Amino acid sequence: MPDLIVYSYKLSAGMRLPFITFAIQNGQKWFAVEAYVDSGAVYSVFTPAVASRIGLEFRSGHRTLIQVGDGGLIPVFLHDLEVQVGQHRFVAPVGFSDRLGIRFGVLGRSGFFDRFRVCFDEKRFLVTLALLD
Repeated sequence: MPDLIVYSYKLSAGMRLPFITFAIQNGQKWFAVEAYVDSGAVYSVFTPAVASRIGLEFRSGHRTLIQVGDGGLIPVFLHDLEVQVGQHRFVAPVGFSDRLGIRFGVLGRSGFFDRFRVCFDEKRFLVTLALLD
């Protein structure tokens, strides 16, 4: 039986959506963050408010441009941070942008989808992460 982590969708703006809560480490402290699981996103990206809450100067990361839903490009500052999903800790690229354009964070594929098989169960409103071998 694979190691499974199951999250119930959360209600947002009257819709059930695949949000999960996981932790990001900065220094010696861990911080809970919530993100929309987005299989179309390459990187996980959060607002500067999240960076501030965890005590990170977001512009100190590696600057890159990513394409968003309307076809435009926005600057994202990537940091290799230790994260914890369920009981699993690993380093993943986490980005921050003041041009994200949405009020919530997005959990993208890089650093996550290569560690877990991600299953969206729209009938039961569950997202399941199965640890890959």
